[in-house]
Amino acid sequence: MNEPAPTSANMKLKYISSTVHPKHGPQDGLPEFAFIGRSNVGKSSLINMLAGRRSLAKISSNPGKTRTINHYLEEEMKFYLVDLPGYGYAKLSKGEKAKLEQIIGDYILNSQSLRCTFVLIDSRHEPLRQDADFMQWLIRNGQPFIVLFTKTDKLSSNARKQIKANYAKGIMKMIPGFEPEVIVTSSETRQGKDEIIEQIREMMIT
Repeated sequence: MNEPAPTSANMKLKYISSTVHPKHGPQDGLPEFAFIGRSNVGKSSLINMLAGRRSLAKISSNPGKTRTINHYLEEEMKFYLVDLPGYGYAKLSKGEKAKLEQIIGDYILNSQSLRCTFVLIDSRHEPLRQDADFMQWLIRNGQPFIVLFTKTDKLSSNARKQIKANYAKGIMKMIPGFEPEVIVTSSETRQGKDEIIEQIREMMIT
């Protein structure tokens, strides 16, 4: 079965600011959609894919590079795509981890404009405790989120077909009764681009 054809339209993203607290970011009230995941999950590549640009979000060979709240304005639809620091990077010191957790928590809990958090998951791995813990934290705090599987071009065709069902089974063992809303993506093939843009459009009018 062929993958759905990607849209030719790209997000018109313009870099605005890098801050460490939501009160220092844009204050114009436009909707915001945050992207977050474990370090090295492919977040920068996904953002660049959505924008149709190779170097909008900096891709680093060193995981844990993002340390700030990065705002990108979508100039046509009028919202902010927010690139948050990654979580779960083992090589950071306890102090550095605590600082990043504070930045992430302050933004998600205190932003008045956040509509949804997109949680990026590396599709090549089984459900991980760190991801489950983060999702549970979002659930406890009443924060809506959608899971984005990344790097699916690296999976076999059969694995791609089964990924949603298999991941749901695994994550429900960690979070009983919970089945995540999922979009399958690939920065290489641009799979999932249409679905992400459509989800954002729908959330902006509801």
